[in-house]
Amino acid sequence: MRSFEKFRIPHVVFGYGAAEQTGEKVKYLGGTKCLVVTDPGVIKAGIYEPIVKTLEEAGIEYITYDKTLPNPPDYICMEAAEILKKEKCDCTIAIGGGSSIDTAKAANLIANIDEEIVSLHDYSGTGTKMKPSFNRSVKFLAIPTTSGTGAEVTVSSVITDTRLNLKYSFMNENMVADMVIIDPALTMGMPPKPSAIVGLDALSHALEVVISVKQNDFSSMLAFDCIERIWKWLPVVYRDPKNVEARSQMSYAANMAESTGGGANAHCVGHAIGAKYHIVHGHACIMAEPTLIRHHADASTENIRKLASIVGVPNIGTNKEVADYVADAILNFYKSFGLGTFRETMEANGFHDDKQTFTEKLIPAILDDFKSRGWVPPIDKPEDRDNLVRVCEMIYDEE
Repeated sequence: MRSFEKFRIPHVVFGYGAAEQTGEKVKYLGGTKCLVVTDPGVIKAGIYEPIVKTLEEAGIEYITYDKTLPNPPDYICMEAAEILKKEKCDCTIAIGGGSSIDTAKAANLIANIDEEIVSLHDYSGTGTKMKPSFNRSVKFLAIPTTSGTGAEVTVSSVITDTRLNLKYSFMNENMVADMVIIDPALTMGMPPKPSAIVGLDALSHALEVVISVKQNDFSSMLAFDCIERIWKWLPVVYRDPKNVEARSQMSYAANMAESTGGGANAHCVGHAIGAKYHIVHGHACIMAEPTLIRHHADASTENIRKLASIVGVPNIGTNKEVADYVADAILNFYKSFGLGTFRETMEANGFHDDKQTFTEKLIPAILDDFKSRGWVPPIDKPEDRDNLVRVCEMIYDEE
């Protein structure tokens, strides 16, 4: 049996209407003054008010930071950290998608780093300044309003370096939330296409766990279950956004896909594509999955054959043939939600790079992400450049 390491996970409160317990749960954590981190969209959608009302009813003081942006920029995280320190809050609540949760997670840790921070990138997975001893002094409660990112349970925040134009992981196990409230009711107002995009991010997490060299008995058991649920229920959410059971299933799968202890190795490519071509995160990540599967045809044979059964394609033939069947099924699945392949999406966003330009642009950004170290055959060393070029070219050529 393969050895594995599992990071800590939060106390989870799951259920339709669970957000009504927010004030009570903050008191349980010992919070008396909260920084609520959210964004204007969450406020406009009517999600914010009922939650902060529970704080008022519980006698919890709070202030709100609602300037969160997609792909959270480094300066936003720093700004939220300064407010946290200035206001002497003892608790942070993140209400929103991955961007709000990642902003809060990063701010919690930044507020306690007792040294001058010139660039947050120095504290990234490939940086040199992050220390395991860094910790946060505030309690942290995360309330996701989407079913996809799983940011509420991870040990990292995905941040955009506005100077280097890179997305990277700001990572420390002490960033993990104390408590997570997962309320499928909060996702009911999401339109079909955004729901599909975040759901495909969750699918990407689970796929990468079972393909990753870090997969193990624990992680694969959970990830295969998540893949089955997403494959069945995401199309239902897309067709019928008010379907309570489908929303509940997706909320569960999104959380569990990032609770596995596996490694989301293809996200290094998704982060690079998103940063360089302004493609929304879930869409950028799912674009990398067919290539990930083709690349790992011989390294992850057994699990790719299990995937074939789940997605309804033949699991007989050579390793490459089965991997191609599964990769094509993933490609067709995301296209069924009206999403384009890389070249289609790149051109729709106003870029017209040829394959060589795309490859040259993407390689430094992929290698900057520590997740690039988890591919087999490897892509992260100078001697592996041919493998990395092939990965980029496959993504560009997917149709």
